[in-house]
Amino acid sequence: MKRICIVAFVFLFGAAVAFADEVDEELSNQVTDQLRVSTRQMIRAGIESDDAIKMTRLMLNHHFREEHALRAHAIIMSAQEQGLPVAPIMNKAYEGMSKQVQDRNIVQAMENVRSRYAFAYEQARELTEEKAQMRSLGNTIAKGLAAGVNDNDVGEIMERLQQRAQQMRRAQTIELATETFRAARDMARLGASSKAAADVVCQALKQRYSTKEMKAMRTSFMTRSRTTAPTDLARMYSSAIKQGIGAESLESSGTSGPGSMGGIGGPGSSGHEGGSGHGGGGGHK
Repeated sequence: MKRICIVAFVFLFGAAVAFADEVDEELSNQVTDQLRVSTRQMIRAGIESDDAIKMTRLMLNHHFREEHALRAHAIIMSAQEQGLPVAPIMNKAYEGMSKQVQDRNIVQAMENVRSRYAFAYEQARELTEEKAQMRSLGNTIAKGLAAGVNDNDVGEIMERLQQRAQQMRRAQTIELATETFRAARDMARLGASSKAAADVVCQALKQRYSTKEMKAMRTSFMTRSRTTAPTDLARMYSSAIKQGIGAESLESSGTSGPGSMGGIGGPGSSGHEGGSGHGGGGGHK
């Protein structure tokens, strides 16, 4: 036991020395002791040494104030501790520096990204505790938030998914959730408002669209958005789905204005999972 403790101490001491040597060798003499210590803490927290040193060096090159550089380090370490992806946060910093954004604003943007992923992963945990599934779904939700879907609408979509999850296996639920948030993300990216995008996918979930149908709806929306204003198109889709029109009929429906799809198709026309009939009525929680 004593021998094991000695070996462990030697290993940890050697690792600490290696970190110190690498940081000292790679960073200039202009780096303050606090920044050196903080860079080593990043590496010990699990950040790749090359990434930690690169980020510190770039911040120095862009004349970050020490307090802002230390805050940037803290944001990265916080994300690592929470099990969040650090690459999007670091990429946001690199993007800001390449555009000569002020250091204070870069740090705020980094915190916004960390907060976005924290919220997205928290939402994903509502459907699964399995780490790989949670990360994948969380990343998809985060991309939707970055595209313009707001927190409240993400919560409303998740509420609908939880209702559907009661009649589905977990793997099916995750597949449907992923495709649902992809649809909301792409509609928002194309210019639809957050509320309009959320209304479409919530109606689709209420009408028991399958994963395949949700994907078909997303694809047809992307095609039709080339000729119709995305928010208007989203409202048309929401109205049509509410009336029972299936995903395969959306692309061929008329686009003359809101409600123009209303007479096409009808309840029971598309055969969604769990039965061909659709629930009536619209609206959300």
